[in-house]
Amino acid sequence: DYVIKKIGDIMNKSIKTKKQVSKTLIKLLNYKPLDLITIKELTEKANVSRTAFYNNFHTLEDVLKYIYQNAHKQVFKDKYSHLSYVYSDEHIKDMIHFFDKNSKLLLVLIKWNLIEFIAKYNTEIVLSYTQHYKNKFIREHAFYFISYYHGSLFNICTYWIASGKQESSDTLFKMIKEFEKIKFVYNQKG
Repeated sequence: DYVIKKIGDIMNKSIKTKKQVSKTLIKLLNYKPLDLITIKELTEKANVSRTAFYNNFHTLEDVLKYIYQNAHKQVFKDKYSHLSYVYSDEHIKDMIHFFDKNSKLLLVLIKWNLIEFIAKYNTEIVLSYTQHYKNKFIREHAFYFISYYHGSLFNICTYWIASGKQESSDTLFKMIKEFEKIKFVYNQKG
């Protein structure tokens, strides 16, 4: 019982440290680019020791990855484990919801040209699921598959929040569906 309690205490402390460091990094990114933020500054402002930081992360990019992965998991959960999800309306709606819900964070990352980091993390997450798809062609060409089906949505949603979300999320969904219809009609004629 004592050992289990100690392990639980350590895990809780780690989660608390990760959350505090994450929140503080986002605050700092509101007015300062990542390359000008030091781990010393981050740990002081987060009120955590450097040892605690290094027990959980190696770099500031690791903190960004942690923040993004948590945000991603809250919306998408394990839905990518099913190939049919990638082709679904639910996927489009979830992507729009993800960008809408996390727009403050994503806009800060866009501001400092860090969206490429996020696109990379996003690709890594989705890639991990494609290796379990039954379709051999998709498994063999997973990066291209993700770029085609997921990358376009990612780019559309990035543009949407960067341009101030001038359309409602419902309107954006309808626009994307219209693009799909146009592609389908064009392919039928061609």
